[in-house]
Amino acid sequence: MINKIKITDSAIKKSTDDKIRDSEIRGFVLITRKTGKFFYLEYQSPVDDKYKKHPLGKWGEIPASIARESALIATGKIAKGEDPQQEKREKRDKVKKHEMSTLRNFLKTGYREVTPKKTADKAIKTIELHFANLLDKPMHKILPVEIKKWQNQYPGKASGANRILNDLQGALTKAVLFQLLDASPVKQVKKLKEDKSQEIKYLTKEEEHLLLAAVDSRQEEHRAKRLRYITHCKQRKNLDVLEPHGTFTDYLKPIVITVLNTGLRPGELFNLRVSAINKEARLLTVVGDGSKTGQTRQIFLNDLVFNTLTTWIQETGHTGLVFPSSKTGGRLDNISTAWNSLRTHSGLPEIILYNLRHTFATRLVHNRVDLVTIKELMGHESLDITAKYLHTSNNLKINAVASLIDEK
Repeated sequence: MINKIKITDSAIKKSTDDKIRDSEIRGFVLITRKTGKFFYLEYQSPVDDKYKKHPLGKWGEIPASIARESALIATGKIAKGEDPQQEKREKRDKVKKHEMSTLRNFLKTGYREVTPKKTADKAIKTIELHFANLLDKPMHKILPVEIKKWQNQYPGKASGANRILNDLQGALTKAVLFQLLDASPVKQVKKLKEDKSQEIKYLTKEEEHLLLAAVDSRQEEHRAKRLRYITHCKQRKNLDVLEPHGTFTDYLKPIVITVLNTGLRPGELFNLRVSAINKEARLLTVVGDGSKTGQTRQIFLNDLVFNTLTTWIQETGHTGLVFPSSKTGGRLDNISTAWNSLRTHSGLPEIILYNLRHTFATRLVHNRVDLVTIKELMGHESLDITAKYLHTSNNLKINAVASLIDEK
């Protein structure tokens, strides 16, 4: 049975009970926990009929007399049909909303709370770069005309402007979920029309041969340099001698072969783990968490890429990431230094790593693989995206027009 006494500082000092119920104020209690003694008001909410505990403070930080006054105030509100817990929550939410009211503060707080880190980092960087004039404005005062003005002045392609607006729209839509906005002002700004048939940059067969030849040449340079160093060390009887290179001198050739034969996005490539490669089934699994679309997919490994990856993993001894950073052992962010050197040596100064993904899809189209299969291999969200690669096949267009004559 819970002891009922008037809760005072002197009574608390004398009591050894885990819970004391006040003899004068209904629902006013003191509960002993591992971290101390705490005042509460136990009550049935007049708003939702639920039984609740309203915290009043910790004994030692506030005296019993202050806790009693707080309990009396709370019971008075309950008698009027109010819920002190709900009122406290509303005040806290109001303060939080005020703190997040500007775009800058919302991006740092609420937006990050409900957005994956990688997505948030990218979007915040984009928004801060392009909408610096809006960052310190209360979000409800951001006008569609301000966004339209930015859109009209954007110097790049329509697709670029639309991608940037998508980041802003994503952030402001989440502000609506936090009830900081009634609606996103971006919704009232029409997206720019994009050229859906614009050229996709992929490697021709000749360019692919040039790239692979440059990769092999680079490997031979690395191999020769390592052998010269080994000879130098042996001549000076230096026992700290490096081993000769194995099949690959570094990650660049395996990466090039992997992307050309799997179509992995750079991010998916850098996230690829040894455990995602099933040697028996010869399947590579792109895990949803490391994918742009968040969807898991599987890619069959042809002989070239299968042998490349298994040899690379066996010779390096990697057990986590397939292509970890050689400096940190963690995830690679980019391969810009090695890639820029490769571009120069191959005579293809404008090629980027993503073009190898485009090359993979284009080769499939040219080989008359159906769009649904290509969509699944590429990890596209819709066939509309995959259909863009149809524009890369002039042979399909030539054969289509030529077939009209054959029908006559």
